[in-house]
Amino acid sequence: MSGRLAGKTALVTGAARGIGRACALRFAEEGADVALVDIARDVPGVPYPGARREQLDETARLVAERGVRTLALPADVTDTVSIGAAVEAAIQDLGHIDVLVTAAGIDSWGKAWELTDEQWQKMLDVNLTGVWKTARAVSPNMIARKKGAIVFIGSVLSHRANKEFAHYTAAKHGVLGLTRAFGLELAPFGVRVNSVDPTVVFTDMVMNQAYLDRLGGHPGTTLDEAREYYLRWNTLPIPWTEPVDIANAALFLASEEARAITGVALPVDLGALLK
Repeated sequence: MSGRLAGKTALVTGAARGIGRACALRFAEEGADVALVDIARDVPGVPYPGARREQLDETARLVAERGVRTLALPADVTDTVSIGAAVEAAIQDLGHIDVLVTAAGIDSWGKAWELTDEQWQKMLDVNLTGVWKTARAVSPNMIARKKGAIVFIGSVLSHRANKEFAHYTAAKHGVLGLTRAFGLELAPFGVRVNSVDPTVVFTDMVMNQAYLDRLGGHPGTTLDEAREYYLRWNTLPIPWTEPVDIANAALFLASEEARAITGVALPVDLGALLK
């Protein structure tokens, strides 16, 4: 198998759909075997349906169609035992882990002073602590082999704030900190750590009706209304990115083309951070 990741093995969290699935497929197209991790169920406190096991299995089918090995691993990134077991299973089955992408994430919203303890804690548990626990579980294998690439999925809210997303903003600012801390500490072992920081991406996380209604301020908000909002949010005349746009950036950072890059946050933001 030829390709930019030929002979490598990747582990992708949040792989059942959205950015995680797109990363898994792009990596497979470039020759990587891919371990697919997803909780594959609803997450308490999250106001939209979670991924399903059928979606995780579909990702595995699509990856296998590309001629590489794959493994579907239902696991909870917030649970040390669960994510540790998934990482160990991937190593046992696929041999090692060369690339990690942490795409598992959730969303919710509310004014900073109205967020509940549960909303705050769940957001940090998944979007920050889950990233740390996954990287912690994978790092020893990369350290032992003295090579590897880790790509965290951050956000434009790693760099700026947005109304009604204090908890999400705090978590994603934390991911930026993790990018730099892991990058600094893993560099002596030949392991690079970077993040991809998207603007809005057309996924279930932000294109569900509950989110659209919050955005538009009324029930039944349409995609056309959302498009107008995001055209004002971004600089380029494009309302949102597609998952493959984020996957392409992650692929670059995971490949040898980026061998001199570590500790960097790469915005894929349609110019949102220019405003």
